[in-house]
Amino acid sequence: MYCRGAAAVILTYDVNHAQSLLELEDRFLGLTDTASADCLFAIVGNKVDLSEEGPGEGGQEVGPAGGGGGAAPRLPKQVQPEDAVAFYKKILKYKMLDEKDVPAAEQMCFETSAKTGHNVDLLFETLFDMVVPVILQQRAQGPPQTVDIASSRPPARTRSGCCA
Repeated sequence: MYCRGAAAVILTYDVNHAQSLLELEDRFLGLTDTASADCLFAIVGNKVDLSEEGPGEGGQEVGPAGGGGGAAPRLPKQVQPEDAVAFYKKILKYKMLDEKDVPAAEQMCFETSAKTGHNVDLLFETLFDMVVPVILQQRAQGPPQTVDIASSRPPARTRSGCCA
C-alpha cells in the first residue's frame, strides 16, 4: 500500500478498542513514507455512537444511563481524544515535520460515527477546506507529474525475427 500523490490521508480507529489505535500505528505509520511533504493527516476515531460518552441517535448526547429501548449496549470509550492527538504528533515527528508548519493536532483529530453521521460532514469539510487550496496551488505551479497514456502515440512497428 502507498499514498503517493495523496493530498490527505484519513487514518481511522475504533474509539471503543484501544488495540485498534495501536494496530493503526503499527500497520500504517510506515505508509506515510510515500506521502508528499504537504500531505494532510486526519486521525479519526469512529463508532462513538457505541460508547457510553458518545452521541445518541440524531446527534443527541447520551450518558451511561441513557440509551433506552432496544439500543445496542454502550461500551466504555477506551481511546480518548488525547490519545489521537499523541498519535498525530507521532506522525509529525516520524515525518520530521515542524508542528508550526502543519495544522494543529486538535484541528486534525476527529471523533465520528459512520452509523449516525456524527461529525462526518465536519471531517470532510475540514479536509476539503485545507486540501482544495493546496491542489489549486499545485496546478498553478505547473503540469502534473502524471503521464496521460491516451495522448501518447504507439511506437513504430518493427520487423521481428532473426534477420530484421
